[in-house]
Amino acid sequence: MYSIYQVQSGDTLDSIANKVGTTKQILLTINGITDSNLMPGNYIVIPMNVNLPFTTYMVQKGDNVYEIARKYNVDYETLLAINGLNKDDYIYPNQELIIPNSNFNIYVTKDNDSLATVAAKLGASQTDLIRDNATIYLLPEQLILYHK
Repeated sequence: MYSIYQVQSGDTLDSIANKVGTTKQILLTINGITDSNLMPGNYIVIPMNVNLPFTTYMVQKGDNVYEIARKYNVDYETLLAINGLNKDDYIYPNQELIIPNSNFNIYVTKDNDSLATVAAKLGASQTDLIRDNATIYLLPEQLILYHK
């Protein structure tokens, strides 16, 4: 199943992929386009059955986690946690980081969290959290996903 997306001014394949819950690579494969020939007003095909919570980012020379988090509008500490990094860790060119897609809220659990407190922090119902997560242990540093 597919849908059609009209490219807006300022769109990139990464930004479109994040908006619709897919990956840049899938958009490249399906549409045979790159950012250089992505023109406002054009239409591209979007797969409907892909709704991934994460995309990947290949670290470039000069990147740092703080700037990557800012670029993707992700909380810095959340980005560290989901990639198993500490504040003092270095990242290297060609290292792959996972980035949460914009259509998902992500919470990293802490001591004494309950399903009710996590649901409140994410603005979700407890039922939705259970639906979106295969297993919830509520142990510290577990990732809880909520599809917006």
